[in-house]
Amino acid sequence: MGRRLNLLFQYFLELTPFDVCRRLPTVTLAPVDLLLASYEARGDAITILQIGACDGVTNDPVHRHVAKGLNRAVLVEPNPLAFARLQKTYAGCPNVTLVQCAIAEQDGEAHLYRLKGTGMKEAEVDLTLQISSFFRKHLERHGKEDHEIERITVSARSLSSLVAELCLTRVDLLQIDVEGFDAQVVRMALKLPVLPYCIHFEHFHLGKADRKPLFDLLHSNGYLLGYDAWNVLALQTQVMDELRMGKP
Repeated sequence: MGRRLNLLFQYFLELTPFDVCRRLPTVTLAPVDLLLASYEARGDAITILQIGACDGVTNDPVHRHVAKGLNRAVLVEPNPLAFARLQKTYAGCPNVTLVQCAIAEQDGEAHLYRLKGTGMKEAEVDLTLQISSFFRKHLERHGKEDHEIERITVSARSLSSLVAELCLTRVDLLQIDVEGFDAQVVRMALKLPVLPYCIHFEHFHLGKADRKPLFDLLHSNGYLLGYDAWNVLALQTQVMDELRMGKP
């Protein structure tokens, strides 16, 4: 009986790899850092498209690599409060293009929920900027109350429209952190004329109904998947082949 229970537990553990991680050590090495470090070690200049750039620094997995000035970077952020900080973060960086809009299903406008101004000074880290979302419940799940939340209208673009406007014929890394809208952006990316070579997105807020279908879709499009406590890194098979053989 005990063995059966243990096997059953292992079965459910395999079904929910992101829900049950209590026995794993704290993550101190992000897969995306290994990927970008490998490109840098070979001297490869790449194109990074970041959706949900926030202030460009706080808990940002690509900031260190973008700030070096070696790679072209297009950084997208809809929240005016965060975008103002993003502009200061990358002021004077010729390799960086900043776009103030949300990525949505179609061009136009979208409603964004954010916390009202917190009174934080410009030099202080404002973590509240990171939880702006299309979904009010997302902020409520972070313990925010109704009087703290406001809805604003922001410019919205589809991913395909933005990529075409910027003439991005190649996206080496698509970095996504959009507080509950990640699955939708990944699906948009998989409909682009040229698929991103690498997609790094937050799995932590994915609903159970999104996880398996999304991962199956990535597999069917030729991606290999790795993950840490918060994010999934999807690499096209050819990227791994090129890295192994040392080809640009």
